[in-house]
Amino acid sequence: MERIKLTPKDIQPNIHRPRSLAALDRGERQIIPERDCNEVYNYKLPAEIIERANLGFDLDELPEYIGLKGGAARQVLEALVDDSRELTPPRDVDLVVLEEKLEGSDSDDVDGTIYDLSCRFSPRDTMHGYGAERIGSVNEHMEECDFTINQVLVCKGPNGWELKATTQAVLDTAEHIIRPTVYEHNEHHQLGNKLALKAVRLLSEMQVRGVDDARIEGVSLPHELYGDPTDDYFMQALQLDKALESGVDTEVAERYAANLKSLDMMPYGIEYEHGDAVSLYEALIEEANFNP
Repeated sequence: MERIKLTPKDIQPNIHRPRSLAALDRGERQIIPERDCNEVYNYKLPAEIIERANLGFDLDELPEYIGLKGGAARQVLEALVDDSRELTPPRDVDLVVLEEKLEGSDSDDVDGTIYDLSCRFSPRDTMHGYGAERIGSVNEHMEECDFTINQVLVCKGPNGWELKATTQAVLDTAEHIIRPTVYEHNEHHQLGNKLALKAVRLLSEMQVRGVDDARIEGVSLPHELYGDPTDDYFMQALQLDKALESGVDTEVAERYAANLKSLDMMPYGIEYEHGDAVSLYEALIEEANFNP
């Protein structure tokens, strides 16, 4: 009988490569000297990834100077790093205007297109004066993001749609971590109430989608904050308002309220029907004079 010669590959255990590192392997690494976010990964987006992201519209409807940020861009990155989860269309779509691609364009035509698209994809924000954000460059945008998972942009490249993300954005998206950027939380500048409460809302949204290992890292809530979220009724109302927008029912809002309670961040001195996020929301609206 012929003797089989074993190789090290045959006798060593097959080590599972973490999803986060596997995601980095698929991207093209770009180093930007002398920038705070000096490492960005670029991914070409094949049709199957865009389809898996389930954005609810065709990306090719957008002109080349319009890109995606926020939840829609995060969802595309999620589709890249994890194909095991079924994604639902995002609540709204945050557009960005890439000013470096506007050269030679008619400004009136561009402004009209931007307004029309903003009204279509994020009508409520547009109504309140928050339309598509104009950004000078991808790198500037990355440096000024609030959370690492938001250091993501979807934009059109020379050969089709691409996704750009910082190293930390890829790692934290793969590991389901909500982490403030150094821009927003550092030894000289602590995280404020708005972003602390937003972190809890993002956590709640992930948990309702079935991401059981989602967590907040990089800041200890509610201790390492600038301000006190328990008496910031306006910001409490704002994030609860967004939580109520996040689904067809109140599940995200209920989870958000439960998370606030567990973190000792519930609004102080508000009378409402306990266990009812809608009742809490109505009380906050009245207390903060919040205009939904």
